[in-house]
This record gives sequence, C-alpha cells and structure tokens, in this order.
Amino acid sequence: MDRIDMSLATTPPTSRGEQAKEKLISAAINQFGEYGLHATTRDIAAAAGQNIAAIPYYFGSKEDLYMASAQWIADFIHAHFAPHAAAAEALLNQPQPEARALRALIDDACRQMIQLMTADETLSLSKFISREQLSPSPAYQLIHDQVIAPLHHHFTRLIARLTGADPQATDTVLHTHALIGEILAFRLGRETILLRAGWQQFDDDKAAQIYRVVSLHIDWILAGLSGSFRDE
Repeated sequence: MDRIDMSLATTPPTSRGEQAKEKLISAAINQFGEYGLHATTRDIAAAAGQNIAAIPYYFGSKEDLYMASAQWIADFIHAHFAPHAAAAEALLNQPQPEARALRALIDDACRQMIQLMTADETLSLSKFISREQLSPSPAYQLIHDQVIAPLHHHFTRLIARLTGADPQATDTVLHTHALIGEILAFRLGRETILLRAGWQQFDDDKAAQIYRVVSLHIDWILAGLSGSFRDE
C-alpha cells in the first residue's frame, strides 16, 4: 500500500519554530486520539521532543492545541479529497451528466477512503475523530463544517443523481451514510476483520480486495435504490 503523505506542506518546514509546531501537533493528535483532553501537555511535549513551555508559546493552552490539531486534521482531509469535491461539483453542474462518470467518481472517492481507512499512518486521526463523534466538542464542529459536511453533501448528490432520489430527503442522506459506513467499518472494526480474515495487516492486496467487495455492494445499493425510485 502506498504510504500516506502526512504532511500538508508543499515544502518541508524550514524554521525551527515551524518544525517544533509540526512535531507538537503530530504528538498531540496521537495523545489526544488515545486519551482525549485527559492527555497531558507534559506527555505531548515529551513525545514531540520539545520543552513543555513550547505549547503555551506556540499555541496558548492545551485546549488551543486541541483545536489546532482538529484544524490540521480538517486540512489533511481537505487536501486528500479536494480533487474529488471539485470533480463532483463540475459533474453535478452539467445538465445531464453521464451515469458512467458519476459512478466512476463514487468509485474513486471510495478507493481513496479505503486507502486512508486501512493505512496505519492515519490511525491516530481516526481515533481523534471517533472520540469527537461520540463526545463532540467545538473541535468536531470545526472538522464537520470544513470537510465532513461538504464531502457528505457531494456524495449524497452523486447518489441522488444516479438513482433519481431527492438529494434533500433524509432517506437519501441515510442511504449515503450507510454506504460510507461500509468503508468506515474497516477502520472501526479493524481488529475484527484482521482476525476473521486471518490477515496480519492491511496492505495493497488487502485494500484492493476490500475495494472490490465495497464496489460490488455499491452496485447492489445503487441498483436497488434506482429500482425503488422508479417504482414510486
């Protein structure tokens, strides 16, 4: 599996301050993912190889560092899915987009999600977001507003255009969420599938096998929804 690029910068950070901030945010995401706001600034600074005074110097408080971590995650997700969002917007603005093109865009987005959800490099991000899903704070609202809601909206519109559903209907949103949930299950149920499938870890072949299964399920879901709306 291709290694996920965990740096958003187009060039490596050059100043000592930029490097320190990146190390602190990386360590903070790991610690917050494990312990939430119970993570200590001492442990975060130690994991980053920085003096504890660097946190108030660069970020202010632990809560400010938490929000900076959420912003980093939002920026990371945006960087990986911005091309898909732009392509979806362009396609959906066409009067009669081809079904093949709509489906191909769904496939590309799902393939990208599977890559991210099976990569060890993104595990701490998933833990951070999972904690926020179960006990939301202003950090979740930031991530939701900036990336999750727009991407969910585009996905819903793509499915609606393919099936004839109403993109504003709650049922369509639920169908979209259920489809995305199939992919998220391979992250949230990571240990279960590794043990049940007898896999040691996820790799290129495992990700490809997961994609083939998910793609087949998408075929069934879209066919079923299309038939349902034609019958109404």
